[in-house]
Amino acid sequence: MNLALCIALGLVPLAAAALLWRRMNKFRHVSGRLTLAVVAAGAVLGVVAVFVERLVLSFSGLAFRAQEVGVTGALLATLLLAAPLEEALKVLVVWPLYATRQIMSARLGLTYAACAGAGLAASEGFLLSLAGGDSWIAARVLVGMPAHLFFAGMWGYALGSPRSRARWFPVAWLSAVVLHGLYDHIVFGRGPGLLVVALPMLIAMLLFSWLGLREVAPRSDSRSSMLLSSLPEPPSLRAMRRALRRTDRPLMLHWIGIGALVTVGVMLVCVVAAVYVGHVVGVDFAVADESDVRSSGPLILVGTGLLAGFPIAGYLVARASSATSVLEPAMGATVAIVLTVALLSLAAPVAVIFALAVAPVAFALACGGAWFGLAR
Repeated sequence: MNLALCIALGLVPLAAAALLWRRMNKFRHVSGRLTLAVVAAGAVLGVVAVFVERLVLSFSGLAFRAQEVGVTGALLATLLLAAPLEEALKVLVVWPLYATRQIMSARLGLTYAACAGAGLAASEGFLLSLAGGDSWIAARVLVGMPAHLFFAGMWGYALGSPRSRARWFPVAWLSAVVLHGLYDHIVFGRGPGLLVVALPMLIAMLLFSWLGLREVAPRSDSRSSMLLSSLPEPPSLRAMRRALRRTDRPLMLHWIGIGALVTVGVMLVCVVAAVYVGHVVGVDFAVADESDVRSSGPLILVGTGLLAGFPIAGYLVARASSATSVLEPAMGATVAIVLTVALLSLAAPVAVIFALAVAPVAFALACGGAWFGLAR
């Protein structure tokens, strides 16, 4: 690949880190010197990560691409090598700041961890694009970069939260490893026809990043808020956490069961509607080759229909049950997701990977729909 393009790709996460630091520093001072040191250390360890991964893969006979070693081998390489190694190296960058009490808030934890992820993403993206691999490597690298910042920011937020770091940091880190591994498997391990499957996760990462920034570094004079003042105010992360807690009312188990049935039913209706629309516009659903980009059309239609069912079902269940928290609709959606994954494991085991990858997105959509349907 052209060297200039490789350098440009490497600069993308660095620009994101600069924008993040600027936003956080405007709200309250964040050390620019420490931020630069974190980014530089992340970049150095990104080179180490690429070298170690190539060394281990050469000895083990595994590879990240499913076309070379099969789905199982590619998953093992991603989930047991790449994802834990890269997230551990980011922790290695941030931990000295935590140990010396430089990270005393969720805002600082998120900032430094995400900047460490940006540095690692920059060097890794440069090296991967320089090495090439296929004609889609630039797109793969570009789509894969935001995950480094988001998942590092996720456990960094937990690490910096004084009241919950001991309980939630290990959970956040393990969740980041699993989700980052699944995301990377889809982006780097499968054919270009399946790149579109990563889009729901990418959009969810961007949305939750925005919500997280609104919470830790709010802006009262934002022009965007003035332009969008006529729209409903989106819930904050703090409001979402409150909505997921139990209220004084006892847990309504029957509405959890009803919610699961409603979610499955609405999912099926939305998928059927998507297939009907596809036939009307002439989409060829027989194209099912992940190496063929034409597979993206059917996947987008069916995936959109499937995910659209979750916020609709969440809203309907919340309205029908007169719920004051999203706990019952959320648990109903969880049951529906578990049932879907179980059925896929019997009918199409390969599809379980994609179902697990988008399950958090589906859960978040169900909670969002239920939040708008709460009795207030």
